[in-house]
Amino acid sequence: MPNHTTSEDGETTSVAETVKNLFKRNKKIIIGGGTALVVATGVFISLAKGQDVTEDAESSPDPVAEDQKRQSPCEHEVSAYERMTKYWIQAVRSYSRGGSTA
Repeated sequence: MPNHTTSEDGETTSVAETVKNLFKRNKKIIIGGGTALVVATGVFISLAKGQDVTEDAESSPDPVAEDQKRQSPCEHEVSAYERMTKYWIQAVRSYSRGGSTA
């Protein structure tokens, strides 16, 4: 019988009964450890959220006023290059980009 063990008394007990007995004997330790784990996780999450907010605030540029429009970059040539795709290398010809179209 694989899920039965022999106790000190010589009686066979199931795994579920053994777990119940271990929980009864170590109830305070298990509850204390679980509580500490939950508290530590909450502190870690709150610190991580606070750190993300700080990083976003430091890295983001100054807000642009609503009446200001984005300036297009100056017109320039992009050199030819090769691009790796999933199955082969694709050649990309040089092209012009930037500048105002209006």
